[in-house]
Amino acid sequence: MEVEDIDKNILDKTDVESIILGATFFGAGGGGSAEQGFELLNKIKEVKVELVHPEEMKPHECAVMVAGIGAPRAFREKGFGPEALKAFELIQRTSYLGGRPIGYLMAGELGGFNTMVPIYVAALKKIPFVDADGNGRAVPELNTTLYSIYRIPPYPLVLSNSEGDSVIAYLADPDNTEAAEAIARECSVLWGMLAAFSTWIVTREQILSYLAPGTITDCLEAGNAFKEAEDLEDLNSRILAKEMFIGKISRLETKTEGGFDFGKTVLEGESGYEGSIMEIYFKNENMLAKIDGKVVATVPDLICMVDADEIKPLTNADIKESQRIAIFGVQAPERWRCRKGYECWKKILDKLGYSGEYISVG
Repeated sequence: MEVEDIDKNILDKTDVESIILGATFFGAGGGGSAEQGFELLNKIKEVKVELVHPEEMKPHECAVMVAGIGAPRAFREKGFGPEALKAFELIQRTSYLGGRPIGYLMAGELGGFNTMVPIYVAALKKIPFVDADGNGRAVPELNTTLYSIYRIPPYPLVLSNSEGDSVIAYLADPDNTEAAEAIARECSVLWGMLAAFSTWIVTREQILSYLAPGTITDCLEAGNAFKEAEDLEDLNSRILAKEMFIGKISRLETKTEGGFDFGKTVLEGESGYEGSIMEIYFKNENMLAKIDGKVVATVPDLICMVDADEIKPLTNADIKESQRIAIFGVQAPERWRCRKGYECWKKILDKLGYSGEYISVG
């Protein structure tokens, strides 16, 4: 080993497996399943990725995210990979010509799949991966992000598909995240409800000041907890999350519309929660939770799901009726706790029939 490599934090396959599990949990029902993440991981011949804290980034080089966008069930059915490389390569060339060299990859959100996508690209391109993400959770839209709250524009926005087609979008108003979302969603729908996208070119200072540093390490630690836990009680002692409910899924309503999975999950209480009913409303990610008709949690806080028998994190694309699951709550990162940190979710919550105030998981 060269002397300059001694202090580097290198992620191997075992580490990335744990990151996938932890990111699935923190994905709060979205961000892609662990199964999808493992499929992408297995496409890498040699897993060796340098993990750097944002403070270690070179001041003249930027980081960029790359992810999949579309309906989770479409990703499960069709697979993914080359389009992510294409999107990254295109934005890297474009940014270099614009005088902003990209030297790092990072996750735009946490999720078993979308945290793995930039790790996959980092491994193949041999580029360092930043210990941070853009949200500290998974999000359904470009305008429900810390990027949008703190006015980090999706500019340019690059989208690619598996056929090699790409789109580069430059917005007249770089802060118009709704326009960016419309463009990205339209492309994903036209391309079979899935695409890769890359955007949000950020500096070290922007990550440290506005985004969610340290979350990849959080995912690694949480993933190790899932590997080691023998049962739910053991898991409770290992992760920093609040158990909210345990029950069996009695009804699951799901529909795919406009590139999103919408639905409601109804749980009948078990293991100390007998006689109670929990309802979870989701748009890819879990948005709102009720127990016996009372709202007990809303976004931006995380409403996370775990298979109560197999002790593994779940997404809304993984669950099925009669499955026994546990619900955990995790407070969103502090940077969500501002007026815009809740207002950006209002349109989604209104569509789900909720117009009330933010309710913390406590």
